[in-house]
Amino acid sequence: MKLTFDVGVNERHQVVFSFDKFWGALSIKVDGVNVVRTVRLASVDRVKAYDFVVGTQEQHHVRIEKHREVLFAGFRPQPVYAFVDGNLVAQGVA
Repeated sequence: MKLTFDVGVNERHQVVFSFDKFWGALSIKVDGVNVVRTVRLASVDRVKAYDFVVGTQEQHHVRIEKHREVLFAGFRPQPVYAFVDGNLVAQGVA
């Protein structure tokens, strides 16, 4: 699953969230540079949030949330929501 969205007005950045449900590999890149890279094999959290700031002159707070069910999460849809400055800008399903 890949979710791509742009951040900023004058200072544009591209954020790419990718998640492989089978292997558990998760990465978040800003302009091609890894911000988060991890492998999630097991988790007790139903919502995992990733917060970071994008931009230098024009800074924006980005929050990406990945939701999952309690049982058989790997076999069920896992919604992903992307927020920029508290506003929903993109969503997808892993």
